[in-house]
Amino acid sequence: MQTYKTQKQLQAALETLSASDKKLAAAFQEYGTPPMRPLAEGFIGLTRILISQQVSTAAAATIQARFEALLDEDDEARAPYALLALPEEDVRACGISRAKQSYMRHLAEAVVSGELNVAALRKADNQTVYDQLTAIKGIGPWTAQCYLLFSLRRADMFPAGDLALQQAVRIMYGMEARPEAAELSAFAARWAPHRGAAARLLWTYYNGEQAKNR
Repeated sequence: MQTYKTQKQLQAALETLSASDKKLAAAFQEYGTPPMRPLAEGFIGLTRILISQQVSTAAAATIQARFEALLDEDDEARAPYALLALPEEDVRACGISRAKQSYMRHLAEAVVSGELNVAALRKADNQTVYDQLTAIKGIGPWTAQCYLLFSLRRADMFPAGDLALQQAVRIMYGMEARPEAAELSAFAARWAPHRGAAARLLWTYYNGEQAKNR
């Protein structure tokens, strides 16, 4: 399983993609190599992705900081137990919705019960990781794919359900409508085995284009 561990590896992947895709090449020339944006592995990394769903990056960072201060547990093995011991109203006060809090508790229960062995995910193939994560209530395709991309740093992972990626492809390739997840997933197949590099560049491109219009 190919992974991106360094900026140099990501840059090499984007150079390969640029040789066959003029649109990506133009974005790469303008915006350069995107940041890796690595996330922690395991339970804590998954809670960060869950918290970031459907909120801005700044809001997610604020909520995550409050939550981790409340959790007061840096030990990955003990963190799920710490969450389950927290009063629901205290977690909600961090800015975490009832739905997200429910998902996080389902995740914690799966880890505590042994249903999910997060340490074993590191060596599992992409499909196995995806299947094990999405079997937990509240963890959908986007969360599982982002965990593979940012926590496990898998090279060929593309969260096609991400709205920013859908908008980026619409703008870059002059589509009339924003492609839905299934359509974008099929479209992104052209970038294999470097779909993770394409996703990072497309996010950077989208943010850059949005900034131009402010």
